[in-house]
Amino acid sequence: MSEIENRYSQKEIAVFRGLFALAKDGRRFSSIKVQDIATAAGMGKGTLYEYFSSKEDILSGAIFYALSGVMNRFEQSVDDTLSFRQILERFFDELDGDVPFAALSMLIVSMSPEQRAEIQTRGQDDLKLLFSRMKRAEADIFASGRRRGEIDANLDDNFCGYVIVSALFGQTAAHLFSCQKCEHRVSKNLLVEMVCRTLRP
Repeated sequence: MSEIENRYSQKEIAVFRGLFALAKDGRRFSSIKVQDIATAAGMGKGTLYEYFSSKEDILSGAIFYALSGVMNRFEQSVDDTLSFRQILERFFDELDGDVPFAALSMLIVSMSPEQRAEIQTRGQDDLKLLFSRMKRAEADIFASGRRRGEIDANLDDNFCGYVIVSALFGQTAAHLFSCQKCEHRVSKNLLVEMVCRTLRP
């Protein structure tokens, strides 16, 4: 369990999951009330307020709880016995069934720029921690890919990381299109292929 996840109680996690369930049902952040979250979490609003001061406070914690789960999957994908492609395939496969990630994508898209700025301000310390973890995991994966000749040695980690983040945005789009029953689909296999082709020697 990560440092971020470890600090939340079961009640707080239930609140996050309640929010994710509402988002997965297509609710926009602006339309979700604290009472809705409490009901989805299986508790009274008074109990919820023992842990959180506002809806924005809930969302701030939920965002970093979900992103920490994504980071756990990314870190667990690092395996010296696997090729770079296999690591990516494992990561995107696990991420595809991640309810918090899908719900988080929908929540963030439905927020106003002002709400996003407020949430980012609330979570500066968590953001720094996640960024540090991401950089360590990326460095391990890219070093392994270079040793195997799967990543061009002339490409620096920043460029490689940007390519991975771009693919994650593609995965986010896939979740959004899927939930909106859009005819366009973003294939995980194509995302992996895009990354591998971009980074190979």
